Amino acid sequence: MGIYERAAWSVILGLSLMMVGGLMLWAYGARRRATATSDFAGPEAEATQLFHLRLARWFFLYGVGITIAGVALILWASSILF
Repeated sequence: MGIYERAAWSVILGLSLMMVGGLMLWAYGARRRATATSDFAGPEAEATQLFHLRLARWFFLYGVGITIAGVALILWASSILF
């Protein structure tokens, strides 16, 4: 595989990773708004709300990490091509 083929594949992979990361960040924002405005009552509901907040936090971290990896791949490909 030549250097230009690797650059092309890294652009494709980088764009797909950025799209997945963006979707995860969008899901994080939707989940965070939903748990912040819900009317839970009782200890079970409070535990569920804490679990959802923790899950939303992981969605945010994974989304940011995947987006950064996608940007890094695109920057690497552009350094080869230009």
